[in-house]
Amino acid sequence: MMFLGRLGTLFLLLSVSQLSVAGSPPSSVWRLGIPVWLGAIATSNVVNADSFSLGSGSSGRVISNEITLRWNSESGYRFDDGFWLSSYQQFSYTMWQVEGLKLSHETANNTVDIIQGFRWNFADFRLLSYVDTSLGLSVQANDEVGGIKLGDVLQFTEYTGIGGYFSPRWQWDFGVRHYSNNYMYRDNNGINFYRFIISYNYQK
Repeated sequence: MMFLGRLGTLFLLLSVSQLSVAGSPPSSVWRLGIPVWLGAIATSNVVNADSFSLGSGSSGRVISNEITLRWNSESGYRFDDGFWLSSYQQFSYTMWQVEGLKLSHETANNTVDIIQGFRWNFADFRLLSYVDTSLGLSVQANDEVGGIKLGDVLQFTEYTGIGGYFSPRWQWDFGVRHYSNNYMYRDNNGINFYRFIISYNYQK
């Protein structure tokens, strides 16, 4: 758990560096409240999650930092001894910001995602072990960031990526997180984040 705490501290420092361009120390301090609160929930695991993840990535000039709690499901299917399907649900909070610009309504966003995911496993606890696919709903604070017109605050979110294990406790993922509204609204620019994620499993 000590390393988990250090990882959380690293993420908070990353958040501070992202928010420091706002130029207002009081604003930077209070904006850290949500990630600090979610980090405390993840560290203490009061919601009985199966894993906790920190992710960071970019989409051109827009950067994002993500905190995720995941619950594994018993639903799945084993095709054979070397290939099986597992499922999970996850809750994510993500902060967006246009890199290099002062923090404002036009340059920042906050999202909450509720996601159903599936993991196509082909190895146990190896450095490359699975492919992830997921789909969910996202509620966002802003419908336009850095000139990207998302249409409205309700979006669909999809993820496709690969991953594996450093150990039964620690794993990594790299993939693409997509947000768009599937043309429910007039504007639908959409956005793709190429994101690297580190996860800690509370139980092996």
